[in-house]
Amino acid sequence: MRKGLAFLTALIATSTVLVSCGKEETAQKTETKVENKAPKPLSELAQEGKSHPSAETLPEGHPPIDMMPPNHPPLNAEHDVAAIHSGKNLTKFTKPINIPEEVQKTWKYATVDIVDRTTGKVVKEEKVVKGATIKFNGLEIKVLYIVPHLVLDEGYTSASNEPNNPAILVEVKENGNVIYAGPIYQKFPAMYNINHPKYILRLKEIQKG
Repeated sequence: MRKGLAFLTALIATSTVLVSCGKEETAQKTETKVENKAPKPLSELAQEGKSHPSAETLPEGHPPIDMMPPNHPPLNAEHDVAAIHSGKNLTKFTKPINIPEEVQKTWKYATVDIVDRTTGKVVKEEKVVKGATIKFNGLEIKVLYIVPHLVLDEGYTSASNEPNNPAILVEVKENGNVIYAGPIYQKFPAMYNINHPKYILRLKEIQKG
């Protein structure tokens, strides 16, 4: 009788161990499946040669990747997306500017709008020449160059003398401090712009002299 009870106890203990192992193994498999489905960070995708982030990772209002201007630099990391979208940290030109003389002589005027971020209304519009400064509510917007076909590779230049990708290169100050230095595209106003809580800039058009 005692031998029978001992055998039964041993059998129950063995079954409990097997069930526990089975549950642990199942949990490990489930955890592994979840890990395999976890999205990779943009920096890791960039290292794998996938230079463009997916549409889900772009900031709200960012233009689709396939609509980027010609020769636009690849977006390889999260901080690049944020900087390009808002103008944050773009306070100086880090690449040379080489706009052909013929282009500068052809395109003389740019019409620039200052737009209220909240209402979307134009609060100031001004037609200016290269080198002019627009002043509004503590902002000073200096138009450095007027470019009909802006491309950015080794530096800023114009790929042609045709208005295929109109832009202006500007330096913007607020109360004497530079808050933005870079391009403002006519076709892509949300991509590069000033980092300001109230206003954004829009290039309405450029004109020949």
